[in-house]
Amino acid sequence: MNTDERRVCMDQDFTKYEALGNDYLVIDPSAAWASPTADTVRMVTDRRRGVGADGLLFGPLADLGPDDGPPLTPDGGGGVFGLRIFNSDGTPCARSGNGIRVFARYLMDHGYAGADDFTIRTDAGPTAVRVLDRASGLIRLALGPMSSSSRDVGATGHDRPMLRETLRVDGEDIEITCLSDGNPHCVVVRENVTPELAHALGPRIAGHPAFPGRINVEFVQVRDHATVRAEIWERGAGYTLASGSGACAAARAAQLLGLTGEKVTVEMPGGSLEVETARSGEVSVTGTAAQVATGRWAPDFRARLTGRRP
Repeated sequence: MNTDERRVCMDQDFTKYEALGNDYLVIDPSAAWASPTADTVRMVTDRRRGVGADGLLFGPLADLGPDDGPPLTPDGGGGVFGLRIFNSDGTPCARSGNGIRVFARYLMDHGYAGADDFTIRTDAGPTAVRVLDRASGLIRLALGPMSSSSRDVGATGHDRPMLRETLRVDGEDIEITCLSDGNPHCVVVRENVTPELAHALGPRIAGHPAFPGRINVEFVQVRDHATVRAEIWERGAGYTLASGSGACAAARAAQLLGLTGEKVTVEMPGGSLEVETARSGEVSVTGTAAQVATGRWAPDFRARLTGRRP
């Protein structure tokens, strides 16, 4: 990073980005008041009393902790950048497809990532990033294989593949398929999906006793062999216009159920993502991310965040 780009980081408290309407605040540790807490994340992502966002991204970080492999250097360790992800309710998120894509765009925009291929490491492990078009922010993420193991999903009961299971919700039997890429997902295939369905059924599945740690929910309508539509309820943010990892779960579940092929366009209210599953089972997702704004905390708001009067 050159001096001018470092000065830009130091002159802003946050940068806001969006990926298909899924918006995030990026806070750079080089300019941060402190590491985010659950309370401060809720404050800044509040849409009425804060800046407003679906989540918060804190990075690039030099090290994610002793259990996450060798420490990273502050400049990214030769193309590896550490990232902490938080939902708007203050809970940590191990992996977010849209969040990682947003962060990749931030690294490009602020001079951290000079090459088109680099790695972003979150609590769920490394994600390989390839920038396809810097001008438009078109980025492909290799998220690795998705597991259908109930142990990886965080479901109760004995360990088993969670394909075409029946979940009883308030007296109704619902067929589900669950997957995890470090972030747990429950996919429900229906002939027609709507925002109203996601609002009504999403929180009931997300907080079901079968998922003690809660789960993200994707309602999926298969349009044809290469296209699905998805409405998404996230466990830490509620209804959202788009989700990268959710789109991957929707596409991979549809493929495993024999409803689609290896390349799937996932249509969501915020826009579409391209998801591809290799023969090895590796899942990748391609889409754009764009900067919305940069800003500084007002003195009184900063005092609330830090607990110190200006």
